[in-house]
Amino acid sequence: MNSNWKINKAATHVSQSKDGKTSGIVQLTPSIQTDSFKMHSEKIQKIYTFTKRNQTKGNIEKILEGEKTDFPSISLHKHFPLVDRNPSKFVDATLNFQKKFKSDYVKISYNGLYSIEDWGSQIIWPSDDFQVGKVVNYAINKKSDLKNIKKLSVLEGALAREVTVTKEIVRKINGEVPVIGTVFSPLTTLYKMSGNRLFEFIQVYPEALHHALEVITETTRDFVNALVESGIDGIYFATQLATTNILSVIDYNVFGRFYDLQVLDTVQNRTWFNILHIHGGEPMFKELLNYTVEAINWHDRKVPLSLKDARKLTDKILVGGIDQQEVLENGSDNGVEIHLKEAVSQLNDNKFVLAPGCVIPLTVPDNRLSLVRDIVNNIKN
Repeated sequence: MNSNWKINKAATHVSQSKDGKTSGIVQLTPSIQTDSFKMHSEKIQKIYTFTKRNQTKGNIEKILEGEKTDFPSISLHKHFPLVDRNPSKFVDATLNFQKKFKSDYVKISYNGLYSIEDWGSQIIWPSDDFQVGKVVNYAINKKSDLKNIKKLSVLEGALAREVTVTKEIVRKINGEVPVIGTVFSPLTTLYKMSGNRLFEFIQVYPEALHHALEVITETTRDFVNALVESGIDGIYFATQLATTNILSVIDYNVFGRFYDLQVLDTVQNRTWFNILHIHGGEPMFKELLNYTVEAINWHDRKVPLSLKDARKLTDKILVGGIDQQEVLENGSDNGVEIHLKEAVSQLNDNKFVLAPGCVIPLTVPDNRLSLVRDIVNNIKN
């Protein structure tokens, strides 16, 4: 852990009943910024440094500085399952995708299991372009597994591989657009290597669970430090459990939010464009609004919270508007155009990035993404 970056921990009060179940009120007092669009001087300097390297401002920099953009911002991102564990091929695939579709930032979509690869889960890796890795034997199955988990080094294994990839992508993009790396929340990483047993651990083994989360958080912070040192402009911080159809808000505060804030603290005043991705059908949008990020992404087309409604709650950049399955994959060309224009019309400002609610399905062909790019090119702000 980098001692120069101190963790501002939340103050938490948790009580346990005799049967070991977690209960009580959680008080969280992290040192976070209020939800305003005013930039701190350090972050403005980060944008200035990026822009100077790039010579011209892109859409994301303009948005953050309150300037007008000519066209809506856009982000298209997908996985490359057959090459994403081969650094050179993964770098080439990511750069070729960016060259073809010209997103306003590059989200590096490491394989979805990179954060657990070296903790011992048995994974079957894909054999074609339409599959992703699948865990067939979880590493965390019982209390002793939680207590025995050890911190990983970012100098070897999967984490070192992704740092190498990030350095090369940053080097080759060379300031053309911002580059952000995907980082999973500690609770999400634990869920990926324990499955539904996680919910039993929350109820029966909270102390052992906290120990495991502390180790995962330290490892995640080390990984984020390495990404920052690689030159990234921010992170795409993904949580898959901040949704009330899976966890209660109280449980997420105790086992999710507390550790999320420690990871996000690692990038404060060191990066300038960070996105929070809230995965799930009932996202804790209001509860996570004060996370120190510049943008929020969620499944706005699949849940009751629309872009228009979200704008009433926050002035952060909203990332969404594209239904990556029903419309992007299966809709008509005209239907896609109507869909994109309707998304843009929901907001009266340019603090918005047209993007899918999550990663683009592997079954969506490139010609559909080209269609999206062409449509956006003809929408004036």
